[in-house]
Amino acid sequence: MSNTNFFDTARVRFRGGLADLDRKWGWYFALGALLIVLGAVASGMAVTTTIFSVVVLGWILLGAGVSLAVLSFITGKWSGFLLTLAAGVLSGIAGITMLRSPLSGAVAITLMVGTILVAVGIFRSVASIVMQFPSWGWSLFSGIVSLALGVLLLRDWQSASLWFLGFYVGIDLMIHGFSWIMFSLGIHNLARRMEITDADQRAA
Repeated sequence: MSNTNFFDTARVRFRGGLADLDRKWGWYFALGALLIVLGAVASGMAVTTTIFSVVVLGWILLGAGVSLAVLSFITGKWSGFLLTLAAGVLSGIAGITMLRSPLSGAVAITLMVGTILVAVGIFRSVASIVMQFPSWGWSLFSGIVSLALGVLLLRDWQSASLWFLGFYVGIDLMIHGFSWIMFSLGIHNLARRMEITDADQRAA
């Protein structure tokens, strides 16, 4: 195949794929808008969202624990039997604990996230100062923000554990929604610049 034929084929396939995405850009935009609305609701009801998230995580851990325990007995002759069984038991205990006391689970998750943020913030700050790679100032700023957020969570963990997880879920949903909206608009604008027609969309 000559270079001309190769690039022509690639161009046709690219236009076909772009036309197919552009035909659905409104759905992507609607999905983004829906996620932003859900994220705003979740952030506004942070305490309820936190409890709901912990309960869902508890059921996931309980299901994983039961599955691991069953798997360990099904494959009981292999050397990792005790390790798999122990992992299943611990996962099940963690799930049951979260289901019985969602607030205690929220406290544990908040403390864990706060500790991770402190560790990451310290490492990122020290590494950026020592290495001073290109644009290291932004990495230092990110490390300081992570460290400050972790310290705030650990200092006020009694109150933060009630709202932090739900607020984070809401913000994450809104960021994903904004990403989908920007993706849909970008696809639609690119299709207009490449003069994708309705016939191209129907043929895709």
